[in-house]
Amino acid sequence: MSDPATDPLAPAFKDEDLVYVDPDNRVVVGRVEFSKTGNPKSMAIPKAETTVEDKRPSWRKFFPWGTYRSMKRIYRLEGKQSKVMPDKTLDQVIEKALEQPFWD
Repeated sequence: MSDPATDPLAPAFKDEDLVYVDPDNRVVVGRVEFSKTGNPKSMAIPKAETTVEDKRPSWRKFFPWGTYRSMKRIYRLEGKQSKVMPDKTLDQVIEKALEQPFWD
């Protein structure tokens, strides 16, 4: 059995640790912090800058928290990640296709 302190591939958290998770990026933000009364503190998700056009009311969002075992199962923190969707527009792809046709 390898030592988790020296093994770079070992997870940084035990299955019983309580952690905050960023669901969009699928990463652990940190360990859960507790208040003086013993209740877990809520960690707010940083808000992106709002524009003038975006005048809808925005609600504060918080990072979900739970045991590392349940969070890695729910948000798939470890293992193979899914494919990233392409970020190019149709105009960019057509320009490249006209310059470099695949049949040449």
